[in-house]
Amino acid sequence: MGEALSQLARQLGADATAPVILAALKSTSMLLDPDSHPPQDAGRHVTLEAFIHRLGLPLPDRHFALDGLSDAVIGRGQVHPLGNLGGALSWPVPLSADQQQRVRRIAMSHVDPHGQQPQVMQTQGLLLEFLRLRTPLPAGLLNDPARALEALISSPEGQLLGETLRETLQGVATDSSTMDYLLAAVILQLDPESITTPHRNVVAGFDLANDKHWGKPLSTLVDGLEQHLVTQAKTSAAMAGVAAHLLLANRAPALLIKDIPASVTYGSLAWVNLSIAAATVEAQTPGKVANMTFTEVMLAARSASAADPALTGRVQREVLVDWGVANGVLARKDDQHYSADELTALLGEFNARRALTSAATQALDAQIPSRREMALAELKKRFPEQQALFEEKRLHLSRQETTAGGGVGYRTIEIGPHSMLDIAMMDWPDADCVFTSDDTRMPLAALNANPRFGVADAFEAQFADAVQQKKAAINTYVRHLISQAPLAVHEDLEYGKISFFQEHSHSLGTGFTGTTPHPRNEELLVAVERDGVTRAYAISFNKGAITPIRPSRASAQSRRDASVVHETQAFVPKGDDAARREAQQRPNQSPPDSFNSERTGLIADAFVQHVDLDNEAIKQQARGLTTADNNRRRGEAISEAILDLIPFRAAFNHFRKGHIGEGLLDLGMDLFGVLTAGVGTAGKVIKIAGTAAATATKVARTVKVIGMATFSSLNPLSGLGDAAVGTTRLIGSGFSKSVEWLNHLRGASGGYDLLKAASKEHGPTLIGTYKVGGIETEGVAVLKNDHWYPYDPVANKPYGLPIDGFSPRGAPELHALNGVANEPAYLRLHNNILNARTAENRPAFNQGYLTGRLHELPGYRDGMGSSQLRKLAEAQGRLPREMGILSRELKLAYIRDGEYTSALLRHDATGPGVSVLPFSQARYNAHVDLPSVGECAGISYAMALALHLGSEEQFVKNLLKVSDNPSTAAHTRFATHLRDLQDAVKKPSAFHFGGQVEVGYDEIIEKMLTSGKSMTIRIGTVDHAMLAGVRIKNGKPEWFFFDPNAGLVKFTNLQSMEKGMEELLNSGQSAALHNTRRTLTGKRAYSISTFDPGHVNNRPGINPDAVRELSSVTL
Repeated sequence: MGEALSQLARQLGADATAPVILAALKSTSMLLDPDSHPPQDAGRHVTLEAFIHRLGLPLPDRHFALDGLSDAVIGRGQVHPLGNLGGALSWPVPLSADQQQRVRRIAMSHVDPHGQQPQVMQTQGLLLEFLRLRTPLPAGLLNDPARALEALISSPEGQLLGETLRETLQGVATDSSTMDYLLAAVILQLDPESITTPHRNVVAGFDLANDKHWGKPLSTLVDGLEQHLVTQAKTSAAMAGVAAHLLLANRAPALLIKDIPASVTYGSLAWVNLSIAAATVEAQTPGKVANMTFTEVMLAARSASAADPALTGRVQREVLVDWGVANGVLARKDDQHYSADELTALLGEFNARRALTSAATQALDAQIPSRREMALAELKKRFPEQQALFEEKRLHLSRQETTAGGGVGYRTIEIGPHSMLDIAMMDWPDADCVFTSDDTRMPLAALNANPRFGVADAFEAQFADAVQQKKAAINTYVRHLISQAPLAVHEDLEYGKISFFQEHSHSLGTGFTGTTPHPRNEELLVAVERDGVTRAYAISFNKGAITPIRPSRASAQSRRDASVVHETQAFVPKGDDAARREAQQRPNQSPPDSFNSERTGLIADAFVQHVDLDNEAIKQQARGLTTADNNRRRGEAISEAILDLIPFRAAFNHFRKGHIGEGLLDLGMDLFGVLTAGVGTAGKVIKIAGTAAATATKVARTVKVIGMATFSSLNPLSGLGDAAVGTTRLIGSGFSKSVEWLNHLRGASGGYDLLKAASKEHGPTLIGTYKVGGIETEGVAVLKNDHWYPYDPVANKPYGLPIDGFSPRGAPELHALNGVANEPAYLRLHNNILNARTAENRPAFNQGYLTGRLHELPGYRDGMGSSQLRKLAEAQGRLPREMGILSRELKLAYIRDGEYTSALLRHDATGPGVSVLPFSQARYNAHVDLPSVGECAGISYAMALALHLGSEEQFVKNLLKVSDNPSTAAHTRFATHLRDLQDAVKKPSAFHFGGQVEVGYDEIIEKMLTSGKSMTIRIGTVDHAMLAGVRIKNGKPEWFFFDPNAGLVKFTNLQSMEKGMEELLNSGQSAALHNTRRTLTGKRAYSISTFDPGHVNNRPGINPDAVRELSSVTL
């Protein structure tokens, strides 16, 4: 449909009106794909209008909307339904190494359920061949690896294996889980090495960055991988293409891009741009790149790179490191850990080289100055109204003299007549010369007043500069060709003994004398003697290549073909030093930095001399001829035939006609592989063809460069984002998007609504912390069947295996929430802050608090929550400035935690007759006592009394006032009383006063329903204290629930109370925070006791007046 809409948009044009567009949609039909769903629609024709309606989309009634829908449909169609085909290995947090081993073992042991075929491990060709033997494929389908793979994994046998894997591993069931496990199994069978020794450039033991690939088209890597898979018995020859496609789609999708020019070789500048473009596009839309063309990828590069700067930076570092290794700028390191200095030097060299190539392209594009054109330009400035006279020969050049009779006469000093163009080109040097003419139209007065135009001198300077620029450009291009040649070629040229040869030819005359020279071959032949072997190469500007040739061709020789004599002559460049052409000792460095080497410079200089830019004929043509030149026989018109004898002239014309590099310019690429585009409709790449090639090429290059990566800096490896370099792949392509979504949850006012929506669809969905490869990180998980599963916000579904040790954000911890001053966690942070705020250290602490940046802290990673920040703050040896930063950030994190738990409470307690008074002890402690590890028991106890007294709202107001200004005397007294109460009731036995029982959540709700009088229930989890109950006012019940982490809920509606309490204690997001035990029937269990206000007066360690004062005194 996308192509049909695009074609319609082009036909209608930008000015099409809404009625015209709608009528065209109604009358234009398209053929449905044979693989369409439902199957009965396959092969049918349907109108665009009907199909758009079927998709539930509005009809586009403007050209802009029509074009936009076309682009959207085409873009969507390029994204594979299964993403990058990585399955479980491409989850935001992929399978661990142990889990991958289990997947592979289960898959390799899989047997035919009918017992007709051997196990997978016993099948020659292994898993893909196992599936193929049970899945008849249509003839020719293997020629389309993507479709063949889809047929195999969609087969009943494939689905059975995928489901077996999921069930065995206890993975959560989703609409894609079967495929996820199956794809992972196939990949891990093909590439078991990645489980224990992963490397981003090694696929199934095949090194994509091996030096044998350098300088070769990218298609050779795909071919090489297929052969490797067969040779290593990882799959059958029939399935090699399918296996390679699957592996590359997940690991190196850039190699699957369609229509990549052969000139885009591994390690070239064009390869750098393509690799970065492909990686950033793939990161935004996994699975898309493999279905795109080269041009489409490059056009999408700019927006994709800007979408995620951090990811783009990582991609740029990886690609540029590979470029540096392939080009001899960096030594290869298996661990990829390069220092900041190494990366800075690498970036400097890359940018310098790119600047050289850009300047070279511009210099080769530029015309050689023409004295005639320069003179015409000056004439047009001075005589804009007399252009018709410029070339009419009506002027005479004379010198004024006194005659014998004392009169005034004129003597001709340059035979004419001359034109105004002649005059401007000549710049006659004599100051006393005058112009005369019988033609009254000639501007004699102006010419005589100012006879000089400055053209002659300007031409000489501009021509010399242009020639030098073109020499430098050709030098750069030859250096580029050598550096991008396969390693064996540029090592030959770098270290062998070299000799140069030129190929000449001429035709013999019919008589005894006379010959007619032919254009000299623009190729420079180089003979190489190295390690006792002679090889030869032809360096060609026209072909844009260094081609191996038979050695005998690069030697002095002569042969005759009828009347044509062919000669190969040795070529010794001017200033040649034979010693520099001798064989060189190969150093330990591999490969050589050929672009910058002395030997490459020598060869490039020789080629520049070979193309003969200094040939006088080039300048003569550029100078043109005036009447004076003809008078002096200074020169004759240079014929095209003579100019074509000069190699540079032939090569330059070849270049400007768009014939360089075997069609590079037909793709809108310059000599160095940079894709360019002009100001075309919809920004499409100019297709250069026909006689307009030269003009179109120039426009394309000067208007816009497409897909060129922009580098500012490269950062060394660090943090979880680089954890894929190590013992296992820890994060998948969706991880950064999950972090981005998590940041959105933290920062957006409606962010918690997204969690609520996910919770309604999948079950309690919460933010929390868990470990990824031993590194604690924050993420989102879904609670299903008493297991937490990671949540993918992009796909909006849980995935994977149960998380071990998921700790929901806002959930209390027993060892931390007892509030005593000697608690180690309390003391560690308290002492660090105390030390950082001494008189000596306070200035540094304050500076960190006010202006310090979190990213400066050692050990900090993006996305850290309050528990992780607290661990950083508790660490020994923290500097005062660091403690200032951490105190600020931990305070903010606690406040966000409080807002989060209160939001969960509001989402769980909804409906008529429900009111919520938000409060969180996290916010209170953030302001009052940052090292505190919680005061939930004391706050709950004080709230129980306040509810009895009817002063619960005043208690919350007091808590908030103390939070806002904790330093006043009254507020300090309040905080001290509350801390003393916490110390008295912190233990479960003290909180319940010895009368607790353990019941299911439903029994708590039942007690609230059946109590005929006011009652307050103390509720305890393994590590947290809360309240629930009922108050009878004027014969009417008002139910309540209080969580010191979230706030106070009141219910006056029975149905709202039952529903709300069930979610708060059992099925909702708030309940998922509770660390509860289970009853024998599997229900959440809580320890409960009934609060008696009289206990406040009769308990040792509790000051009843102080407790009452917490809620009865207005602060």
